[in-house]
Amino acid sequence: MRRIAACILALVLMLGLTVPLGAAPVQVQSVTWESAMNRSLDWISNTVRQPVVGSVGGEWAVLALARAGRIDAHDRWTQVWLADLNRTLTEVDRLQRSYDIHNPPSVGTFPASLRRWTDFQRVTLALSALGLDAANHNGHDLTAVFSNYIPAQQRHALNQTINVDTFALIALNSMSYSGDIDDFIQSLINAQRADGTWSLNPAAPVSAMDLDITAMALQALAPHYDSGDARVSDAVSRALSWLHQQSFPDPEGTAQMIVALTALGPSFAAEAAHYVNHLLRWFDGTSGGFSRPAPTDPVNLMATEQAAYALVAYWRFVNNLAALYDMSDAFACASKPEAVVPDAPIVYKWVRNAFLPILPKFLPVYP
Repeated sequence: MRRIAACILALVLMLGLTVPLGAAPVQVQSVTWESAMNRSLDWISNTVRQPVVGSVGGEWAVLALARAGRIDAHDRWTQVWLADLNRTLTEVDRLQRSYDIHNPPSVGTFPASLRRWTDFQRVTLALSALGLDAANHNGHDLTAVFSNYIPAQQRHALNQTINVDTFALIALNSMSYSGDIDDFIQSLINAQRADGTWSLNPAAPVSAMDLDITAMALQALAPHYDSGDARVSDAVSRALSWLHQQSFPDPEGTAQMIVALTALGPSFAAEAAHYVNHLLRWFDGTSGGFSRPAPTDPVNLMATEQAAYALVAYWRFVNNLAALYDMSDAFACASKPEAVVPDAPIVYKWVRNAFLPILPKFLPVYP
């Protein structure tokens, strides 16, 4: 019954219908977070017309739109990204006949968008959000590149940061992919500094970037937070103690904190609402995007992508849906993407117009 309800909800989201939420709106300058979420998703759809494999205008846009139910593997927009992914994988396959992707001879050997292990982790998350199996995508196991734990000092320089371990955990847990989960957990535990932070450069003084990195590490540990593992609960408590003392000066760090809190569970509801309210100060009501804090900065694609998927994480949280990076519900409704429906937007428009007046009578608040 829950699977049927989840599929109905996904259909409602794809048609752009409004689903009642279980929390009172948070407002900044009379902007509700629901409005900011929907308008930022619209902004991404209108701005990223040709999604490609990459950190900006690629996988994070896919994640935001897919986890909001705006797209699935059938959409023409998605097919553009999947086609670019397949082209990139073909090039990787060609190069791997001569080079080892684990230890390439130079930074430029493999395609710029798919050479770091974090690139494969990011693509794994995007595929999983679409309900596609990253361990078997057109004959490729994209998780195989990063699923086995290798000590940092034995890795190529491209893959030595703590982000590799962080997103290995996030990606492997997104759909229970096979991998060295406990080793990655222990690596994160070992890398946490005495003040509770994680850093790309542990030997350097604490910097603004450490806020984002620490919140991301919490996202990775969140699925194990209620497991009874004392290592994890202690690490989470120490990190939160440090994060609570920070001012969160930009939308990206604030977005990462929202994703972390919503992943940690319902006991963090009040904190999550607080950071959602904080995030809205960077919302641009004219365009529907998010800008960075400098007064001269225009609306920024990276900031908007992160803010959008953080608001989607919060939307899923208040509706008791699976967390942003828990893709099990994406697989519940997914089908193979070969049969692309011609003129899909017209079909969606017709269904919306036909059923919008009566659908609310049959859809209780999920679950």
